Amino acid sequence: MERYALLVKLSTTGKERIWILLVVIYGVIKSIVVWRTLSQYGVNALLYLIFDVGAAIPYGLATARVVISGLARDWPRVRIWGLIAVVTHFIPDIYIFAVLREPPPLLVDGLILLVVLLSVVAIIGVIRQIQRPKPKDLKAN
Repeated sequence: MERYALLVKLSTTGKERIWILLVVIYGVIKSIVVWRTLSQYGVNALLYLIFDVGAAIPYGLATARVVISGLARDWPRVRIWGLIAVVTHFIPDIYIFAVLREPPPLLVDGLILLVVLLSVVAIIGVIRQIQRPKPKDLKAN
């Protein structure tokens, strides 16, 4: 537990900022993958990066707030932040499917599977965070 001491001492805002930064870094990595795999099918990797990073900031904040509100058992805020998280989560994927030109059917099936899989993983992660024991001094923002 000592190796997490710094993270535990951070304020809620500090933890949110770290989470947003990690989500943005993940978006940059996804953009590199999109550039290498989908540019030949009409997906502009730079435009995808703009959509992904632009959505990553509100998505990171929303998912952090869903967890914080869930831990505080503030269900109305969980619903609001959850809706924002869902919408921002799919913005980059909507862009891909909107501009994709004549991809092989296997590629489309793989993209759909990946979107569904990553969505399920995100939902499970949020649920697990909410189910953790609640600290006594936690308040929803």
